[in-house]
Amino acid sequence: MIEGPMIGYGVGALGVLVAIGQMAWQRFFSSEGKANDALVSQLSERITAQEARLTSLETGLDAEREARRRAEDKVHALEIDNLLLRAELRRHGIDVANALAPNYAPVVNQ
Repeated sequence: MIEGPMIGYGVGALGVLVAIGQMAWQRFFSSEGKANDALVSQLSERITAQEARLTSLETGLDAEREARRRAEDKVHALEIDNLLLRAELRRHGIDVANALAPNYAPVVNQ
């Protein structure tokens, strides 16, 4: 009776060893396993390169946004200066003709 379970354990252990051997063969020695490793390596390199490009683009976009914000701040300051100068000139009785209106300004007929 003791021999029955021992044979079962032996067959089970042998099956596990065969499965591990087959996995090792497919992974390390077969051409498919080597091709799979090469593909994974190539895709990893491509992903790393894409991440580097994306980081570079994001940095460039951040710099462009900052430059645009600074330029918009300067334009806004100039517009306020222009309004203040026109108001000061009107206060002294000097009427200044309208300059060319920017595209976003409403058209005023006088």
